[in-house]
Amino acid sequence: MTTASYDRVIGRLETKLDMLVTAFEKSVDDSKEHRDRISSDLEHMRMEAAESRREVTALKQKMDNAEEVISELNRWKERFIGMRMLTGVLLMAAGGGVALVWRWAAAKLGMP
Repeated sequence: MTTASYDRVIGRLETKLDMLVTAFEKSVDDSKEHRDRISSDLEHMRMEAAESRREVTALKQKMDNAEEVISELNRWKERFIGMRMLTGVLLMAAGGGVALVWRWAAAKLGMP
């Protein structure tokens, strides 16, 4: 072979080597971008998880406070039921008293 053909072969090899280096650098850049995107997504998920934990903690505190109110409402409900029962008993006693007075008055007046 002549030096011109050697130069041509070396030129082709250099071109192919440059293409390989360029492809490798592009692959490295793509991998870096992919890793950066994954890292960013993971950081976003961590932030969302932390926010969710804070919201759950706040909700738990609110529910703990609400338990006191709910138990107080249940106590008042039971008291109200007791008051209704007492009112019913008193009204029945009053009705019985009125019936007794009516019967006594009817007996005094000579009504059958």
